[in-house]
Amino acid sequence: MTIAVDKNSLSAIKKGNEYVYLFNNESYEELKALNMHCIYYKNCQFVDINLTNYDINCLKEAKPNENDWDKLPEKKDYKIGIIMPNCNYAEWLNESLGSIANQTYRNFEVIFIDDMSTDNSVAIAKSYQDKMNIKVVELKQKRLNGGARNEGYLYLSNDVDYVWYVDSDDWLIDEHALELINQRLIGYPDVLFVGISQSINHKISIARTPDYKDKYEAMLGWSGSCGKVIKKSLATRQECLYNEGTLKEDKNQHCKICIYMNNFKVLKNPVYVWNRDNHKSVTTIRDKAIWGTSTIRHYADTLQLYLTEQGKDARIDQILEGRVNQMKLEIDKSGDKQW
Repeated sequence: MTIAVDKNSLSAIKKGNEYVYLFNNESYEELKALNMHCIYYKNCQFVDINLTNYDINCLKEAKPNENDWDKLPEKKDYKIGIIMPNCNYAEWLNESLGSIANQTYRNFEVIFIDDMSTDNSVAIAKSYQDKMNIKVVELKQKRLNGGARNEGYLYLSNDVDYVWYVDSDDWLIDEHALELINQRLIGYPDVLFVGISQSINHKISIARTPDYKDKYEAMLGWSGSCGKVIKKSLATRQECLYNEGTLKEDKNQHCKICIYMNNFKVLKNPVYVWNRDNHKSVTTIRDKAIWGTSTIRHYADTLQLYLTEQGKDARIDQILEGRVNQMKLEIDKSGDKQW
């Protein structure tokens, strides 16, 4: 954990934590004597561990060259691991993979997880290996989207900083999407919630604009996997893995990410296009048996999550209890609410 302190809270420093110092009017010599990483802030009335709340003008090391103090720090190029599950979406792959291959920002890798396709999806994915950094993985057992994403974690490079999930029938909105995401990741938030567009009858419109004030609002918000870029260490922790063998797998993963994140940012700009023209998408198969069994499975998974987290945070208890009751109602009335 990184904890922010200022001149009024230096006495709270204890061994075992990482600290940064928030300064305002202190002199260069005073800061140099602290031998700490220092961040300048203004108009700040309190100290919080969520550094994204601060108006950060300039990032400075504890022993900088004094002549460089007015220079903004160089932007870190975070490596983004894009995990793409796929099953028989060959007709959309060139749109999806092409939108990634054309990005101006190049510090990324794609983990393409094929969930036993019977079309030429794998051949199309492999054709992009000379255009971008992509690993093509062919599953030997059906895993559905949740299992495919969990499998994708195993193939991420060690230097990946963030994970983003791009479905193989969707695409990035333009060639600057990853560049915009990387710029917003300054400050190293646990999660970046991003804006989503949608394609209906081949017309693009805004679908989701995140504007969350705290983790509780985020939990109640849209749960689609594509709507958040997640720090790899958070996405891959045991408690946050996807439920497997079911549809609707993203709802509980969304809750778990919100429970365990310490801080987040939002990017309201739409950077992703949700393809609602794909009539083979899981959003259109609600009359099939797998959708009904997934509703029952999702109820059980949500109940388990509620019981596991119960008593730790009253507001989270309330949210999860509401989700359990909603799923129970869907089962009782044979109803359905995807989001």
